[in-house]
Amino acid sequence: MPVLPWDHPGQDGSDPEELPMADIWTQLPDALRSTVEARTGTVTAAVPPTAGTVSDFAATLETPGGPVFCKAVREDNPRAWMHRLESVVSPVLPPGIAPRLLWKVEADGWLALGFEHSPGRHADLSPGSADLPLIARTLERLAGTLTPAPPLRAFGLADRWSGQDFWHTLGTRHRDRLDPWTVARLNTLVLAEREAPELIDGRTLVHTDLTGPNLLVDGGSVRVVDWAFPAPGASWGDTAYMVLRLIEAGHTPEQAEHWAATVSLWRSAPVRSVTAFAAILTGLRTLRAAEAAGPQWDALSAHGLAWLRHRLG
Repeated sequence: MPVLPWDHPGQDGSDPEELPMADIWTQLPDALRSTVEARTGTVTAAVPPTAGTVSDFAATLETPGGPVFCKAVREDNPRAWMHRLESVVSPVLPPGIAPRLLWKVEADGWLALGFEHSPGRHADLSPGSADLPLIARTLERLAGTLTPAPPLRAFGLADRWSGQDFWHTLGTRHRDRLDPWTVARLNTLVLAEREAPELIDGRTLVHTDLTGPNLLVDGGSVRVVDWAFPAPGASWGDTAYMVLRLIEAGHTPEQAEHWAATVSLWRSAPVRSVTAFAAILTGLRTLRAAEAAGPQWDALSAHGLAWLRHRLG
């Protein structure tokens, strides 16, 4: 099954490659390193991130002008489009929301992006975390400053989900993998999935991949990184994605939705629309678990099904 622009399980599920700091920089092609250093000066150290990444290279570079975060990818990597999209999105993001893109370079079949270094730590999404109110305020700010969405050549959420038949495919090809509760509600899930594109459409630029590692907390501020999957959609869309991440972090669906209710945009979201969102995203993840087996997809499917049980009874 091909990798689609919206079906990756998130960037917080794998450990960074264990390599000496000098090696992760010197293993890059000479031409790429020279082109980067023409922008930064001599790189004296390269410190890899503490969370997984889909880039072929990612590190904070120590340079004469200060630290710079660099991510790079081979141009023949199937995920190279993500870096190109991020290079287009980053310049139109309002100041303070995300690290500024400082440069983009291409050399020897590689694409590299350099961002201003953002201090801080990954957000803690666990129950009772003091980061949760900060994240709620960040969601309010994101939607407020990114509505209407900046002019980008990016598919909207409605386009992204249009014509999908995850639940129908599960019912016809993988019915034996579904539990009785899900089988009994297949018709409801198929209908919700068909309605979802229209119900999640909107004019807000939605990040669509908010995770703990993609939220950097520094004191009372939060910066949002890794803008590789944005799409115009409903203003409450990122809050809905966060509900699933909170369930993943140990919240019950009731607790996760109680937190979501602290975001005013969520309180105005139609119940039917949120349920359709939960249905289509869980359908995708459950189908991936059936056809691209792995513990991460299994877990994401389970979290989505828990949310659906809460919403559908």
